[in-house]
Amino acid sequence: MIDIILTALLILLLRVGQDTLFLAKIDAFNRANKIYSMSINFFEAMYTITVIKIVLDLMQKNVYFVIFFGLGSLLGGLISSLIKSKLDNRLEGQRKFYARISLDDDKDRTELIKILIAHKYEFTVDKKEYISGKTRTVIQGSIDNRKRMYELKEILRGRPGKFVTILRAEDVYMLS
Repeated sequence: MIDIILTALLILLLRVGQDTLFLAKIDAFNRANKIYSMSINFFEAMYTITVIKIVLDLMQKNVYFVIFFGLGSLLGGLISSLIKSKLDNRLEGQRKFYARISLDDDKDRTELIKILIAHKYEFTVDKKEYISGKTRTVIQGSIDNRKRMYELKEILRGRPGKFVTILRAEDVYMLS
């Protein structure tokens, strides 16, 4: 009986590790960190093949080990989510994105500015005249983190007559 429990725990831990590596790879890819993503992908592929071999060998002895394989996947997803949220919170104070919103409707502009102030965005507001002679309001500034960027996207969704540019902050330069 103790052998079954230890084997089940081994499968659970192996699967947690496999899921954590997979989700770390996806997160690195989403953050456009190619070297980190490729490195994790290399180790994750070898690790996954090893885990599958071990689990298949063990399931030949007892088919119920497949349940622990599934539970390990569930637990691995939860652990990966916790790690990701801790990393996102650690980056909270860093400026990660730059946003520029161009609007032509005065009524929508006033309402949008009030909403941005209520959500504590620190943006500048300017009137710009374009080459065509048309004047538009330009709202621009830095966004603290990915969570705030998604929040801004939700605020802007469905507003007609706007042009929005959001860039990662490392791509924004101030020239004097």
